[in-house]
Amino acid sequence: MANNIEPLAPNLWFQRLAVIAAGELGSVENSLRHASHLILLAPKAFRKVVSPILDEEAFEALLDVGDFDTAARQLVVPPATLLVQADPDAKSLRAVIGCAILKRPVEGTGDTAAAAILDAWTSWLITLRLEFGVDFEQIPLPPTPGRAADRGSSCPGPG
Repeated sequence: MANNIEPLAPNLWFQRLAVIAAGELGSVENSLRHASHLILLAPKAFRKVVSPILDEEAFEALLDVGDFDTAARQLVVPPATLLVQADPDAKSLRAVIGCAILKRPVEGTGDTAAAAILDAWTSWLITLRLEFGVDFEQIPLPPTPGRAADRGSSCPGPG
């Protein structure tokens, strides 16, 4: 589905991710909506690690009823791993995304699960760009068991 949509130029796409990361959209709801659109507009190289979430109507329905935590979880699709837990030393939540390309987890924090997931998700994608830049497309992706070959994701699956 997203392969039929013309991607944004990588620099513009990452500028928009930075807007989400900085919390400049005014609310978690607006940030989630923007993130869902950015997934569809992802540069071709990054379509290896982001996938379209629920269809737009289903995602919007989650936002309409205020289920931001469930909507945010849709940003991290299998086989990516996502862990959300309370930080024992603070009143915030922590989200952790792991990815075989980086060979380490990327964390985010927030007052809600949705905010923590958004923070981790944007940090993960920005970290990929910072570490691999334009060469990201040339990086061979590790095989992922139980994953359709055509998706080419590089994030570890559950298990």
